[in-house]
Amino acid sequence: MSSKNGAPVPARRTLHADKQNVGPSTGLLINVIRSLTTSVSEDQRELEKSRLQKGFQESEALIDKLVKSHQKDVEECLDSFRDVSTRISACRERIHNVRNALHTCKTLLECRRDDLKKLWLENSQQKHICELMTQLDELKEAPLKIDVLVNQGNYTDAAKIASTSRDLLHGRLSKITGLSQLRTMIQDASDRLSEKIVDQIVDILVVDPFESHMFDLVQSMSEQRVMESEQCSRLSEKAKHARSLEPVESRLKLVVEALSELCGGTVDIDRVMALSRAQIDRQIAASVSLMRVRASIDENLAGDQTHLTQLIQMIVCQLESSRAAHKVLEKIYSDSSGTNIMKSYWEGAQSAVENGCVKALVDNHLDVPMAPKEPMDSKKPLFRFDATAFASGTSTTDPTAQRKIQSPLVVCRPSAFNIVPMFPWLRKLMDSIEKETGESPCQLGRYVQSFVMELFVERVKAGLSERMDDALRRSDNSRPRSNLNTKVLPSCERILELCKEVHGLIVSMDPYADRFAGLWLLLLGEYKKSVEDMYERTTKSLSEIDGVASRRKISAAWAADEDISRLLMSLPNWLMAAKETTPSTPSVPNLESEKDIRQRNERESEILIGNLATQKKIERAELLTDMGDVRALAALHESLRWFACEVRRLMATLPQHVKTKLRGCLVHVRYKDGQITDDEPILDAMEECISRLDTISDTCLLMLHLELRVHCFFHLLPLARLRNVNVHEELDAEVIELGRDLQSFHQLLSSILSQPKLRYIFDGLGHLCAAIFIHSSQHMPRLSESGKKRACRNIWGVQQRLSQITSRREAELDRARAFFELLAYEPDQLLAQLPDRRSQFTPVEMGHLIALSVRSHPQLASQHGALEQRLAQLSALLKQPI
Repeated sequence: MSSKNGAPVPARRTLHADKQNVGPSTGLLINVIRSLTTSVSEDQRELEKSRLQKGFQESEALIDKLVKSHQKDVEECLDSFRDVSTRISACRERIHNVRNALHTCKTLLECRRDDLKKLWLENSQQKHICELMTQLDELKEAPLKIDVLVNQGNYTDAAKIASTSRDLLHGRLSKITGLSQLRTMIQDASDRLSEKIVDQIVDILVVDPFESHMFDLVQSMSEQRVMESEQCSRLSEKAKHARSLEPVESRLKLVVEALSELCGGTVDIDRVMALSRAQIDRQIAASVSLMRVRASIDENLAGDQTHLTQLIQMIVCQLESSRAAHKVLEKIYSDSSGTNIMKSYWEGAQSAVENGCVKALVDNHLDVPMAPKEPMDSKKPLFRFDATAFASGTSTTDPTAQRKIQSPLVVCRPSAFNIVPMFPWLRKLMDSIEKETGESPCQLGRYVQSFVMELFVERVKAGLSERMDDALRRSDNSRPRSNLNTKVLPSCERILELCKEVHGLIVSMDPYADRFAGLWLLLLGEYKKSVEDMYERTTKSLSEIDGVASRRKISAAWAADEDISRLLMSLPNWLMAAKETTPSTPSVPNLESEKDIRQRNERESEILIGNLATQKKIERAELLTDMGDVRALAALHESLRWFACEVRRLMATLPQHVKTKLRGCLVHVRYKDGQITDDEPILDAMEECISRLDTISDTCLLMLHLELRVHCFFHLLPLARLRNVNVHEELDAEVIELGRDLQSFHQLLSSILSQPKLRYIFDGLGHLCAAIFIHSSQHMPRLSESGKKRACRNIWGVQQRLSQITSRREAELDRARAFFELLAYEPDQLLAQLPDRRSQFTPVEMGHLIALSVRSHPQLASQHGALEQRLAQLSALLKQPI
């Protein structure tokens, strides 16, 4: 393999020509060469030479032809040859280098083993010393590099440097005592970096979500107001750079990886959540302050509920955005840690809500004192405010400073009703908490339930009671006022306003619908009792001696009588009047024929005459003579009908889930007078109260209807008795007084009641008066000629007055006048006239007419059996066919 001098010798190559196949061209060339060398003749050589030249020329031509036809292949072959040649040259160079290296190794192997070991140890020591010096140089520069990278926001590289430096100082360089100062510097830099990374995480989790909503609020403010506020200016500048930030997930991954690298693969999540909780307190305080700036709220100018609603909405949205960021953090840690980030976040958020700003915010705006029902442990207070954004870190006892610390930070005037706009957003927050934590009710929900709602419901109850008493005590409650084309009592309007407020509370705060519905029921029950008392005072007659209510008005007694009221309410005219809920409702057309109207009037007159005409005397005290009472009844009817309709409309607009909840809620109510109702579904109890108000309303209308008829009996029945009359007066005083009463009633009621109800009250009076005149004829002892004429004039006077009121002729009174005009005939002549009057008078009325005619005749009045004889003749005549 090598010679004596060590120079390498190339290996010998063996040719195996005999084993190679020789082509025809090669054989020809060999034969030519053999001929040239063996031939002696010069000519033979020349011949061979020429042949050889000719063959070369042919070969050259053939080669040229082949080259031209295979130019591309030739070029590729040449390129390949050059490439192979280059590679062969490189291989030769490497082989030469290997040979030289082997020669060097051979030389070194010939040295002694001890020298070789010594040289190796010296080399290793020099390398180690160089590495240590390099590491020391890097450690000296590490604090500065960490600070530069932190300022650049490159926390990952800074964490790697800090982690590597710390590992070196506690590892390979731990026994070097002169590095204590450098070790302290590296530790301080690591601590600063850790705090910076944790602060960055907290900023991503809390500050950025909160400030993103503040940016929108600042952008809605004028530029001048932004410049006037340091907070707004800072947020405005920050908003310009916030748009270029990367997504939350990528930013969180970078800082979490950096913190994990710095902390050796573990992260103190409790520390992060504690700082997050403290940052929530500060951000909420900043949000309140920003809202005050936007609304221009200061010590002299207070905001309204709109600003409070915007503030609560923004805070809830801020917490929701922060929740989304914490959700990303939980996703990042889900692979490597079993920590429930969301549960920890909501616990911290709820703690901030109860112990910090939001609780102070709620309490201050609701004007609700904190009064927990359960006794608190003296060692562990349930709520603390000394660490909130509203409290100072100093423990000064100066009263002035203490007042400054405890001054409430509000955006509107404190009121218990501020919970109404706040509750939907608080409920949204509570729903999110319960969904994330699986705890129902959540801690915040229990706080709202125990420390806000119970006090708020009591506030609402006390306020409703006070306002209801004020509404019912006012002196203008008996006079209606026009409202939306309806005449309603002011007290009814005020009570409906209270009902609308309670309805709004039920809709806005549906979890407590049963509590507010109970207040609504209590309100309706108290108003029902007030209406009943008002009705009783109006319908009671007062004793002339002591002024104590002794008995009811006749019309009220009849309206309260179930048989009479049911019978009267079954008549068509009542049904048409009762169908009209409000004057704005289209009136039902009267489809009754003349015959139907007459039959209805006859039926009503029969009922009334059967009860009142047999009474010895109607006292004036049994009438409604005070027009104020009449007005009160009419207004009460219209008001209660309108009130019942409006309350039912409010009940119909309740959400379906609220109705379902209230249907299953049993309630008993304790009224102010101590009365307690039985347990029953609250909606049924409310409907029962409304139905009772409807009944009172119907009773008022029916009483007015009956009252006019009682007046007719009161004034017309005395005309049948003997009395001294002024012959110079055309009409009796009773008829004149009846006309005045009818006119007064019509003038008063027309300003309150609608036309259908006014027609119900006055229609049928003509028929009733006619029936009274005819029926009272049986009680007249006798009639002179002047008495007969006077009776006709009285009938005419009543007819005139009624015609003026109803704008109709009142033809029934024509029948009554015709009844008395027939008295101009003698009894026997009258008998001859009556068969032709069968369609005008009933047999009973004809009997009354014959009897009065006989009593008024000078001879027949004293003749025994004259009346019986003529009644028998009348009966016989009536039995004859027409």
